Amino acid sequence: MKKGAALLIALSLLFTAAAAVNAVQGKKWQAPAVEAAKKNPVAASETSIAAGQKLYEKHCASCHGPSGEGDGSAVADLDIHPTKLSESRSESDGALFWKITSGKKPMPGYGTDLSEADRWNLINYIRTLHGK
Repeated sequence: MKKGAALLIALSLLFTAAAAVNAVQGKKWQAPAVEAAKKNPVAASETSIAAGQKLYEKHCASCHGPSGEGDGSAVADLDIHPTKLSESRSESDGALFWKITSGKKPMPGYGTDLSEADRWNLINYIRTLHGK
């Protein structure tokens, strides 16, 4: 086996082990303080919420569920249970914006797929979800 391949395998195992340790330790996914402090520049108008709803249905509902309870149709294919968005209510808009932008496996980051305005609209819609 070549040194480069052995190094890649070793790094892969290291990252996998680190992820497993974090999962076992139950580390909470938190946005950096500077990101969490960002304010939503998009007013939660009917237009913004409607735009956010369309984005949610297209990008989020399959995992997070129609009411944000983490019970979407794709859950059976995931190794973890998606966040119940009702549990995200205590998080700032900036923290949610950072999470949507960055993602965390298996959730993709949408920083390149959705505009900033779209991500803020999505947050405005998520704030309307009340769960079951």
